[in-house]
Amino acid sequence: MPITEGVEELAKQFIRSFEGAKLPYRHHANGVYSMAIRTRGDYVFFRGQTGYDFEGNFVGEGDPGKQAEQACKNIRQLAEEAGGSIKDVCKLTVYVTDRSYRPAVYAMIDKYFEGVKHCSTGVVCSGLALPHLLVEIDAFAVIDR
Repeated sequence: MPITEGVEELAKQFIRSFEGAKLPYRHHANGVYSMAIRTRGDYVFFRGQTGYDFEGNFVGEGDPGKQAEQACKNIRQLAEEAGGSIKDVCKLTVYVTDRSYRPAVYAMIDKYFEGVKHCSTGVVCSGLALPHLLVEIDAFAVIDR
């Protein structure tokens, strides 16, 4: 008997799906992806957001604060497209490529997530998917509507 027999299929709302091979920048991802996915139960999983806007323009070359600001703007926009707001974000995982970037990055997070009271994990890593990325912010939200 298959393990999925009798289990209702999970409903998903794909937000801003895209083909990796058609991005204006290359990062070796060739499948079809989404910037966020809202699932039954009102969970929203966000793709890690960086200094790229939704038109593929890069913001903040060499500036971790500007890259974090664009990532926060993206998260806010995706939350709204999922039917919620940035206040629905429950968890952030913040990746920076240098510990010294943390003050500029968290200043932007504090600005955009003021009053949200989310959980947060900070990770200092040796690099991200593309060499000019200094910051990536991964988010999870629950939208109760």
